[in-house]
Amino acid sequence: MRKNWITLGLVCVVAAALGLFVWLKPAKVQGPTIAISAIKPGLAKSLKVIRDGKTLAALVKQGNRWQLTEPLNVPADDFQVARLLALLEAKSESRYPANDLAKFELDKPRTALEIDGERYAFGAINTVTREQYVLARGEMYAVEMRFGAAVPDNAAALVRRTLLAAGDVPVKFEMGAYTLQQDAIKWNITPTTELSQDNTNRWVAQWREGSALRAEAADERKPQRELLITLKDGARVTIGVVQSEGELIVRRADLGLQFVFTGDIGKQMLLSPPL
Repeated sequence: MRKNWITLGLVCVVAAALGLFVWLKPAKVQGPTIAISAIKPGLAKSLKVIRDGKTLAALVKQGNRWQLTEPLNVPADDFQVARLLALLEAKSESRYPANDLAKFELDKPRTALEIDGERYAFGAINTVTREQYVLARGEMYAVEMRFGAAVPDNAAALVRRTLLAAGDVPVKFEMGAYTLQQDAIKWNITPTTELSQDNTNRWVAQWREGSALRAEAADERKPQRELLITLKDGARVTIGVVQSEGELIVRRADLGLQFVFTGDIGKQMLLSPPL
């Protein structure tokens, strides 16, 4: 009988300890839960970047890709656009009436995004919470500072920085001193010599996918020479070499853009593929 009482006592002690643990356990901290927008990033169709009350850049979605329409009509960098659209998924711990906007620097906001006609204005930064106030749908929200930091100071930052589009597959390079062409099996070069296919594939990938330091509007300089890239679909892309010393600057006249590569990468691109 005494043994049963001891067992029962132990059970009670364990139950009490578990109850005390549950009571003392800190409540699970929940993050911000109030969405500042009802638009889903993947469904957005238009985007404007506004600086000092003026449109810095305008973009529209064409199929699965984004296209700049102002100030240039050129392909946009999808990664940079995604950074801007991430604001649509921002959440705040609280929302506030849109009162005393001047106090929060939202009476004349320097920066704003307009997404599918809805405006999101960025205001002051709360130095204590490291959050930024955003005015949207007639109310104020405090969100992470990274959303405002993603807004560029110039439209060039939104331009796609690769010479070729994602779906462009080069099959022939006419580089002046030599021609590189792909058949059903491998790459071949004229004048004929043995090629390392691995090295050649890396060289082709730099032309196809390599990201330039920057893309900028074409200037008035006359290209030193022109190169020709033929794509798998039969399209031909003319590349003008504007500068080859120091940085490599190549031009796509059809886009009205120049692409700037570092000197080392530029030298590799202009040389024949490594053997």
